[in-house]
Amino acid sequence: MPKTIKNKYYNYLSYEKLMEAHLKSRKGKGYRKETILFNLKQEEYIMWLLKKLETKTYKHGGYSTFYITEPKLRKIEKSRYIDRIVHRWLVDNFLEPTFVPQFINTSYACLKNKGMHKACLDLQKAMKHCKTIWNEYYILKMDIAKYFDNINKKVLFEIVKRKIQDKNLLWLIQEILYVQKREKGLEIGYSN
Repeated sequence: MPKTIKNKYYNYLSYEKLMEAHLKSRKGKGYRKETILFNLKQEEYIMWLLKKLETKTYKHGGYSTFYITEPKLRKIEKSRYIDRIVHRWLVDNFLEPTFVPQFINTSYACLKNKGMHKACLDLQKAMKHCKTIWNEYYILKMDIAKYFDNINKKVLFEIVKRKIQDKNLLWLIQEILYVQKREKGLEIGYSN
């Protein structure tokens, strides 16, 4: 992908791309009621979604909130299934190819071929390396409390605008980002 995205929205907006996003979105979730209902008329729903995105009349349906308690109490905000298809299409075709190459090598969360196991293996390798060079070393384990709750949406959108200058894509990103009117905080979905 180029350094900035301009006029690419309609290049990637097709029935096939949305169907691909649907197939990825339902992976591991085929037993859920909303996924089953969508699958019954998937061609019609995808065509409807395509039309809404083409005419820019798509409206995000918002989020339903629930809590999980394992491994700790967490608030989850889940979007409708059809909105998750739009999220997947946006991420796969624009956000991931544009932003992921800029990440440092030790970024692991939610990235293809990365994750907790890869992070553990890389940490063990780094520990062996440090032991060889310095014999003693220290490890700092930390977590930023309420990280996603404190992200300023205006600042995030300004960062996105540096790389994405396609007005149609910016419209869609704003539609998703500002569906809940609060100024700070990103919705955290639960994939299981």
